[in-house]
Amino acid sequence: MARSFAAPALVCVLSSASAAQAQDAPTYDAAIAQPLDAGAAAAAGDRPLNFAAGVSLSETYASNSNGFAIGSSDDFITTVGFDAAVHDRGRLVTLDARYNFAASFYANGTQSTQITNYLEAVGSLTAIPDHLVIYAKAFAAPVTVSNVGIVTAGDRVVANGFRNSYGYYVQPDFRFRLGEFATSDTRATYGSTYFTNPAGSGPVIPIPGVAGPQDTNSRSLTQVFTSGEDFDLLKWSLAGVFSEIERKQGLLSEKGGTASLQYALSREFSLIGTFGYDAITATVPLTQNVSGIVALGGFSWTLGENFSVTVQAGRKYHSGSYIGNLRYNITPTSSIIASATDAVTTPEGQLLDSLTNLIATPSGSLSSGDDLLGNGSPASLPTFSPQGPANFGFDQNISRYQTVNVSYLQDFERNHAALSVFFARRTILSGVFIGPPTTDSWGVRATFARNISPRTIGQVGSSYTLDQQLGGEARSLRFNAQVDYAMSREMRLFFRGDYLDRQSSAALSAVSPFTRSLTDYELTIGISRAL
Repeated sequence: MARSFAAPALVCVLSSASAAQAQDAPTYDAAIAQPLDAGAAAAAGDRPLNFAAGVSLSETYASNSNGFAIGSSDDFITTVGFDAAVHDRGRLVTLDARYNFAASFYANGTQSTQITNYLEAVGSLTAIPDHLVIYAKAFAAPVTVSNVGIVTAGDRVVANGFRNSYGYYVQPDFRFRLGEFATSDTRATYGSTYFTNPAGSGPVIPIPGVAGPQDTNSRSLTQVFTSGEDFDLLKWSLAGVFSEIERKQGLLSEKGGTASLQYALSREFSLIGTFGYDAITATVPLTQNVSGIVALGGFSWTLGENFSVTVQAGRKYHSGSYIGNLRYNITPTSSIIASATDAVTTPEGQLLDSLTNLIATPSGSLSSGDDLLGNGSPASLPTFSPQGPANFGFDQNISRYQTVNVSYLQDFERNHAALSVFFARRTILSGVFIGPPTTDSWGVRATFARNISPRTIGQVGSSYTLDQQLGGEARSLRFNAQVDYAMSREMRLFFRGDYLDRQSSAALSAVSPFTRSLTDYELTIGISRAL
């Protein structure tokens, strides 16, 4: 589905060329984002309010217009789009949002007319200065039901293989200081995700056992006490959490408490220990007991503002566990970023977890917190997506997800690069499934762009992923290339090509006609104009 943020005020020139006008749906992957300094932005009594909009038109030839492994048909697709963005900074209220609407018409009628919406929004309301801030975030984006099912080269939305998703959360955050001894932070969060079928979808489930996403509500209450300035070498924190994920299949709840200690051996190096208990229950039977003691140990190493790493390993969910993060700012415009996570949740719960990583910079740019460079600006090539690179499919099973992500981001004058590697392991804890309960997914993605001239930007990208699902595996190779030419300050012309080749194993091919090997390529020409 062609996407364009046409107005230069909406996003930087490279981002407009490489992600916004591209057919790729944005790659939206849980800490709470830090509040924006709205008071500083309005210190002089100003209220910076900016709005921008644009329109676009594109024509695409798709060799596999329905995303089928067998019986595919080609078609020509005309897409019209509208983009808008708002950036508001007040003394008490902040809001940053961007929205894209697209309508795609199929010349030969191989698909119904598809209407898609993309939204990213971050806002806050300071109810009691220095004490109570209410945060809110929202998204809208199509999501792929399964990487081994109905898919397309440019992540173009087609019936039965995608769902239109909408999600949000609201979080009051109440903080106060207990003198110099400690700080109290109380957070209550409520969020929901909703899903609709693209036009033309049928009642038949293409892949047995993969029913697709279901509407989900999430709520949690977290209380954290952290040490104050009375503590120097030994820092501590006490945390208690109660959370629930509710859907028609039942309720998943978690109750836990942890104590963390951090002892500084030097100004740069500290030892860390986390101890506590985590109780996880569900209204459906779990195949494993994942409630139990939490015991993790590790270290934190910081060298100035440009290097920091925190690693902990030990026992959680009755087995080995590892968590951590790394940031190395090689230069102000190039960084290496890594993270490791371990959580028990549902496929829909992962979408809301990733939404917490959506942030807005003081200038109004929306980005994943993991994609910020050392100078505080978002890297040009990555874009935020609620659906991470490891998609194990929306089969409604409760699972344990262990992930590792490593990224290299660079913006050097005329050259821009992004390289990421991911690994994910899923252990199914409930429900009916095909194949082993533990499966892996890993992949690598590389993108390079260059400002060829003041008016022309070129970009090439490729990705390779291996997905283990349904007792088999699929290996997917993708290529894309795009040239963006600025005819004027308001008008842009772009050409794009996308290619997908998926090779499915014999065991996976036997599950369904839609899980077999497939190929698809798309060629697009389009134009956009800022209003």
